[in-house]
Amino acid sequence: MINELSGIGKSYRNKLSRVLENNYSVINANLVSKTLKIPTQEAGRLLSRWNKNGWIKRIKRGSYIPIPLESTTSKVVVEEPFLVVDSLYGPGYIAGFSAIKHWDLTEQIIESVTYFTLKKVKDRNPVHGGIRFKLKTISEYKLFGLKTVWIGSKKIKISDPSKTMIDLLDDPKLVGGITVIIDFFSEYKESEHYNFDLLVQYAHQINNKAIFKRLGFIYETMYDATDDILSIFAKNISTGISEFDPTQPSKYTIAKWGLKTSEFWKKKYDRKK
Repeated sequence: MINELSGIGKSYRNKLSRVLENNYSVINANLVSKTLKIPTQEAGRLLSRWNKNGWIKRIKRGSYIPIPLESTTSKVVVEEPFLVVDSLYGPGYIAGFSAIKHWDLTEQIIESVTYFTLKKVKDRNPVHGGIRFKLKTISEYKLFGLKTVWIGSKKIKISDPSKTMIDLLDDPKLVGGITVIIDFFSEYKESEHYNFDLLVQYAHQINNKAIFKRLGFIYETMYDATDDILSIFAKNISTGISEFDPTQPSKYTIAKWGLKTSEFWKKKYDRKK
């Protein structure tokens, strides 16, 4: 049943307008308190009143999004999900599928927003304002290879194309496995964003030798890689055995790259050899 918007008095409307002038994507008691110069407790009461009257929408305990003035119902969907997730879970950055889509490396329709956060979160797949989010907690040293994107007067961080590829190779489960990643990587490799030296640099910074193993296998199996390129990967791998694709059963070993692979990838590798 549609929840019709209720009117609010002039005083309350003026206060809300002053808060919204700052163009916050998410508002809370602290922001209202700072803007209106009132105690936090009073700010909380204002938020509760505005929410009850349908002028803002609660998306999480203590967090609200403004409802556009032109709306005729309080049932709204988040208009700028990147800003919302950054406000709720920052510091961090837009990553994974969302970064892939941002850099135009896929035509797939992405139904959720992926965000790497420094915060420890219990719910890694929350829904706020009708939008699904996918969260991954990372260490602070992984906050590199980022670009600033402006949305209106606000800025957020998003992984650059090369960092996006390295993030996926660091954790293939993030997007459903290596087959999906290779589709993205092929688009990346043919795009203006491709930067081999940056890939190698970022792989070193992530400090996961499995990335070099996966890159070596991919370049040798999927592309006409030179010996020089393959040697860069080969000299940076560890002696242990890693999984090429953690999302698939792996029972075949590729000794050269120290990888366990599925039958599919073993046959593909053997054909190229």
